Order: sequence, then structure tokens, then C-alpha cells
Amino acid sequence: MSTGPVMNTVVSQDAVYLLQGGPALSDSKALACTGRWVLGNEQGQVLAADALPTLSELSIELRFGQLVLRAPGMLRLDIEADVIEDDPDSFSTWQENGQSVQLVDEGDLPAEWFTRYAGQPLRLLKRLPESA
Repeated sequence: MSTGPVMNTVVSQDAVYLLQGGPALSDSKALACTGRWVLGNEQGQVLAADALPTLSELSIELRFGQLVLRAPGMLRLDIEADVIEDDPDSFSTWQENGQSVQLVDEGDLPAEWFTRYAGQPLRLLKRLPESA
């Protein structure tokens, strides 16, 4: 008797995860962005990789400096990947694994996209390249 979705835990050494919990890529160009994006909830918590099984249905790619997201029943979402935030006001504090971390909120459009897709309020957050 099955109690839930079966998750494949075998990970290729060439796998790259741009969004924590999202699908793996085998694109060497994406390696510099590994782990750059995470999702946060209304309580200010960064979600664990296995918190949203529906993320496995996403299609993610890096194309022409854009993070391109596709999901069943959703319009495509393109986000500038190479923007470097140097304004301290663009960072906010989130809790991840019991620690405070400074992350950049990607804005209202990605938040609405992920909220509609997941059926719960979410924010798309980005780590600085050196902290990803």
C-alpha cells in the first residue's frame, strides 16, 4: 500500500539544481547558478527541498541570461538570472534550518506565479552567488 509519492533519490553527479526542490538539469552552463533560488512561505521560512512535491513537474532552464520556468497549466515565467543586487534594501531576512539568512525577493510576479502553481502563498527568493 502506497502512502504518498515515491521520490527518486538517485542523483547524477552532473545534476544541477537551480531551484531547491525543483528538477535537475544537466546543463554545464547552469552550474554557476546551482542552488541560487529557493521558495519562502508567509511565516518567513525557506522551504525544504522536499516540501513541495509539485516542483518536480516544473521545467527549468537557463536561456540568454534568463531563468525560464514552465509548469502544467501556467504561463511561462522568465526571470533575469544575472542581476546582482548591491542595494542593502533589496535583501530581507528569512529563516532556513534554524538560521537567519539574507535573501533577495524576486518580486510580486514570481510570487503570484508560484502561489497559483502551488496553491499556497510563496515567494521566490535568490541567494547571492557566493552564498549559493
